[in-house]
Amino acid sequence: MLCATAIAFTFTLMSSWSGVFKIALTVAASAAMVAEVVFFFLKGEGLFKSLFILVAFFFIAYVAMIITDLSLGLGQYSSDGEKIDKIVEVIRSTGGYGMAVFILLQVLQVVILPLPAFVCYVSGTQIWSPLTATLLASVGVIIGSFIDYAIGRFFGKKVVSWIAGRENTEKYSKMIGKKSKGIFIVMQILPFFPDDLLCMLAGLAEMNIVFFSVVMVIVRPVIIAVYCFLGSGNIIPFSGWGIPVWIAIGAACIAFAVLSFKYQDKFENWLNGKFAGKREEK
Repeated sequence: MLCATAIAFTFTLMSSWSGVFKIALTVAASAAMVAEVVFFFLKGEGLFKSLFILVAFFFIAYVAMIITDLSLGLGQYSSDGEKIDKIVEVIRSTGGYGMAVFILLQVLQVVILPLPAFVCYVSGTQIWSPLTATLLASVGVIIGSFIDYAIGRFFGKKVVSWIAGRENTEKYSKMIGKKSKGIFIVMQILPFFPDDLLCMLAGLAEMNIVFFSVVMVIVRPVIIAVYCFLGSGNIIPFSGWGIPVWIAIGAACIAFAVLSFKYQDKFENWLNGKFAGKREEK
């Protein structure tokens, strides 16, 4: 219903936007509808719940965008770029309020919203500077990470399993354990591990709060900075020579994602054995 409503709004209330924008949103909403139906019939409860939360969040954000469009009269601008520039200008004019909302988004992204972290970080670089986006995102991510840690520490395995799914909880619990500090750091750096679940499991395993704090305050901001500075377009532009470079990076990321998904179990087993062996030697 949310996806169908978003499509209807696109062709009725967002008529001034380009055909590319409308087609892109229609394709995304249609794909989400199909995926939800598939997850429902395959009884993929975890995936169904995560996608529903994601769709609900984007629907709320889209409605807010429609309200902004109508209130600012964005129809007077001829291109999507000019409309977006106007929205960015309005967000910047809010000052500290806009920054607070951005920090809150990062907190929600870590705790309850299955949003792509890269998208959340890079959106800030388009509004402010890469450095400002890095600092704001880091504050939100650190706060969210400590909330996840507290959930695991004080609410226990049942709550963590309900949020992240029993299978994932069991899987990563075996990898982290009480003494696997090295593997925890590695998993925080690599992009295909669930950061929110790892933080909950760190609390569940009663990981030393000092060690956890050091990792969150040092490691996470460095990763966020990489995303923000590369995603800003200042280092690799989104035009000219940067286009083929970004295509190559995109292809590499897709290949990496496919390979990591295909061989993730083998890599996790190797990584777990590596650190388990070191613990035995000690």
